[in-house]
Amino acid sequence: MNKALNILYVGSLGLNSNSLRRFNTLSLLGHHTRGINIDPLIFKSVFSRLHYHLNVGPGVSRLNKEILLLVRSAAPDLLLIDNKPFVSSGTLRKVKVLAPKMKIVNLITDDPTGQYRYAWSICLKSASLYDCHFVQRQVNVEELKAEGARRVEICYRSYDPSFHRPIELNQADKLTFSAEVGFIGTYEANREAYIAFLIENGIPVSVTGDGWPGGERWNLIKPYYKGPSVYGEPYVKTINGMKIALHFLRQANRDEQDSRSFEIPACGVFMLAESSALHRSLFEDEKEAVFFKSKEEMLEKIQYYLAHEEERKKIARAGMDRGLKSGYDHTSRLKMVIDTVLNES
Repeated sequence: MNKALNILYVGSLGLNSNSLRRFNTLSLLGHHTRGINIDPLIFKSVFSRLHYHLNVGPGVSRLNKEILLLVRSAAPDLLLIDNKPFVSSGTLRKVKVLAPKMKIVNLITDDPTGQYRYAWSICLKSASLYDCHFVQRQVNVEELKAEGARRVEICYRSYDPSFHRPIELNQADKLTFSAEVGFIGTYEANREAYIAFLIENGIPVSVTGDGWPGGERWNLIKPYYKGPSVYGEPYVKTINGMKIALHFLRQANRDEQDSRSFEIPACGVFMLAESSALHRSLFEDEKEAVFFKSKEEMLEKIQYYLAHEEERKKIARAGMDRGLKSGYDHTSRLKMVIDTVLNES
């Protein structure tokens, strides 16, 4: 492992955020970390929509001032920005003068060059000033380079094994969280269509997430709706309560994998996921997870694996083992990020 670094970490540090868990992982790796929580500046403000969609406003200005202040006082070795940066080109140029040996890295977990690229304007304008961007999908590599990025690498999502884990539900929890088949995620029309198809074919699907009320098939799904998004222990309990955890990729983000691709198997739960070439490379189909390409295939596989409990449990255990063996956890991913940046050719 490389020497301990002084790291300035900029991202959402809310108690239930994956970025807080990544931040904490850096400390566990022995690095000296200091964080700037963007939540009160960017999201908990009357200007939140302005900040998020146009990347301007008083919160964005304050964030940039805080970064400059901490770089000036702490001279970090690494400025690590987690996901959507609200850091201006002017700020990045100034920090390069203040700390010329410091590496500037953006770990992007969304799709900055896709459908919602208008909300990433400050990132795209400053792309050339980063030492490295880490992205989720291969298409982002060339698209960010077209915006001037000098180096773009792939780093997939990950999980925290101390949090995303198998747990034994007590009797009270079982009443709340038990489900033959469940799905956690935000509403999308495609997801609604697939879940409605299952319900129409006699499969009760427990649905948890934002945006579902008012959908086209809401009257059908409503009896199975458990409520909006859950976080912290209720999130882990919701996954652990499922015999089969459905997983749909987010089409608007051009996803081929996402956080739940790793979090569901990490909980020791059987994952039935939307197929992608990347999914199939991360988990062996029918052995470590199971994938589907159509509504009919999804239904057929749910019916089969509900009826074959031991086979289902064996696949769930193998999926959890694969995540541990293959380094899909935060520690392994962040070691790779730091090694890649420090040992650039």
